[in-house]
Amino acid sequence: MLFWRGWIRLTAKMTWQGSLIFLLNWLGLPLLALLAAVLLFRRWYKIYPFFLFYIVTAEAVGLVRLAALKSPSYNHIYWVSDTFLAVAAFLATYELFFKRLFPAFYRTRLYRLSFPGAAILVTAAAILNAVLGGHYSTLGTAIHIYEFLRGMMIFLFVLLMIFMGRQWDKQEFGIAFGFGLDVSTSLLLHGSWMHTSGRSAILAMWSVIAYDLACIVWLYCFWSRPNAAVTPPPVPPSPEVLLEATKWEKSLKDLVHPEKR
Repeated sequence: MLFWRGWIRLTAKMTWQGSLIFLLNWLGLPLLALLAAVLLFRRWYKIYPFFLFYIVTAEAVGLVRLAALKSPSYNHIYWVSDTFLAVAAFLATYELFFKRLFPAFYRTRLYRLSFPGAAILVTAAAILNAVLGGHYSTLGTAIHIYEFLRGMMIFLFVLLMIFMGRQWDKQEFGIAFGFGLDVSTSLLLHGSWMHTSGRSAILAMWSVIAYDLACIVWLYCFWSRPNAAVTPPPVPPSPEVLLEATKWEKSLKDLVHPEKR
């Protein structure tokens, strides 16, 4: 899922084609490292904490896969790490969707943490079942479900932003555009794996290229410093409003303390 497909490996001599494939597969690593540094330095993590969590998770997963590239247990490492990556991407998309379109829902701590908590518990159970019981096929199903949910949220996010007349900022557009590129190619790739016996190298490479482009878009959108929130000066109420407020205050006092009338 997402990038650096593990089965596109360099087993022969490093030709220029092999060098290009290797570069495309692992270009996300330096881009994600730079993006994480930008998010921390510019303090974007205060606005998009789950997105930073996803970027750090993706970087860690990439380093683990690169270190285990020639390991005989690479396939198991790939599917377990891809599950972690799917959850982190789902949480970042969830943050974008609810924080922008339903801010009142997102501000409530119970609601804000309920979906991520449930996703983490279900995923942890699936990973334990796969590792202890050897049922790694269940991880592929879990990843596909997370990708489908993420694709639906991105689709609804774009649709509601258009129909509700909301204004995009550069960072929201960048996250949605990057995840849209990633999830569309990932769903196509996993769909081809599930319905055909072979694996399309061309489709996998397009998925890798799409993810590299997503990293570049994110880096561009988050390069600038976040705008400081400017609180507008309070507008003084009109005399009519003050008079009406005084009447309501007097009525409430008479209701609470009727003996003082």
